[in-house]
Amino acid sequence: MALIPIDGAPPGAGGQVLRTALALSAATGQGFSMTRIREKALRPGLHPHHVAAVRAAALVCSARVHGAFDGSPDLRFEPGPPAGGEFHFEIGGAGAATLVLQLVVPALAAAAPASRVEAAGGTHVPASPTFEYLSRHWAAVMARLGLDVTATLERAGYAPRGDGLIVATVAPWRRPATLALEERGALVVVRGVSTSGRLKGDVARRQRDAAQALFWERRRLEAEWEVAEVDAGGPGASLLVEAVFEGGRAAFGYLAEGGVASERLGERAARRLLRFLEDEEGAVDPHLADQLAVPMALAGGGGRVTTPEVTRHLETVAGVLGRFGFSARAWGRRGGPGGLEVGRC
Repeated sequence: MALIPIDGAPPGAGGQVLRTALALSAATGQGFSMTRIREKALRPGLHPHHVAAVRAAALVCSARVHGAFDGSPDLRFEPGPPAGGEFHFEIGGAGAATLVLQLVVPALAAAAPASRVEAAGGTHVPASPTFEYLSRHWAAVMARLGLDVTATLERAGYAPRGDGLIVATVAPWRRPATLALEERGALVVVRGVSTSGRLKGDVARRQRDAAQALFWERRRLEAEWEVAEVDAGGPGASLLVEAVFEGGRAAFGYLAEGGVASERLGERAARRLLRFLEDEEGAVDPHLADQLAVPMALAGGGGRVTTPEVTRHLETVAGVLGRFGFSARAWGRRGGPGGLEVGRC
C-alpha cells in the first residue's frame, strides 16, 4: 500500500501534524511518509519527545519505522494492526505524557482486549493538556463517543522536572458513535480542581480561594471544588476550572509559575473561564475542539462541534484528516468563532 505523503513544515503546527498522523495511522493501518518536519522551527526536525511519541505509536501497532531519531527531518511510518495489552511508555523528563496518551488511545480502543497503559513523563507541562483536563474533561466527551478511558495520577510530573506517572485503562470502542456539540444550553455546574506537590504555604487552597472569590464577585457563581496535595516528582501546582452545560463544556488548565503568586494564578484561571461564559458562542473550549477531531473521525458516526475560537491546531487537524481520506472541515475565521464538521465513514 502506498504511503500517504504529508508535509511536516507548517509553521507553529509541526508537532500537531505529527501526532495527528501517528494517531490516524496506528488506528487505520494507513502508513505515511512525512518530510520537512518542523523545517521552519528554530531547531528543526524531531525532538526527543516527538521520538517518544513515534515509538509509543509504533508499539501499539507493531509499525515499521524509519527516521525516528533526534533531529530527523523525515519519517516513514508503516503500521500493522493495533493490538491491546499492557504498555509502558517513557516520555522522558517533562515530555507531555498526556499528549502521548491521547495519541495511542484511539488505536488501543480499536483493538481487543482492554489495555492498560503507563505513561511516565510530564503530567502538568506547558502547551499540553494537564492530567485533570485529560482525565475529567477530555475523557468525559470520549465517553459520549463510546470510548471509555479512565486515568489515575500515580505521581504528578510538574514542569520543568516532570518525572510523573499516569496509569490509564482503555476499553474496546463501542462504535459507530456520533457527536454533536453545537449549542451550550443552560449552565449546569462550574467545577475546579486545585493541586500542589512539594510546595509550602497551602498553595492549592490559595489558588482555589482566589478563583472562587472572582467567580462570586463577577457572576455570583459557587463552584464545586477539589483541593489536593499530591505526590510529585518535583515541586509544582496546577488549577483546572471547568463549566458543564446541557449541550457543551469548557475547561482551562493553568500551571504555577515562578514569581507568580498563587492568588494571581487563581484569578487568571477564573477570568479565562468567565470570558468563555461571556462570549456565549461555541459549545466547547478551543483546545477541546481540535482534540476531538481524531476520535470523531474514527468513531465512524461523524459529528459537529462549535467553539468561540478557531485555532491553527484545529485547521491543521482537519487538513491531516483529509489526507487520510476522512471528510473533515474547519470553518470560521482563525481567532474568531467557528467549528469542526466530520462526516460519517
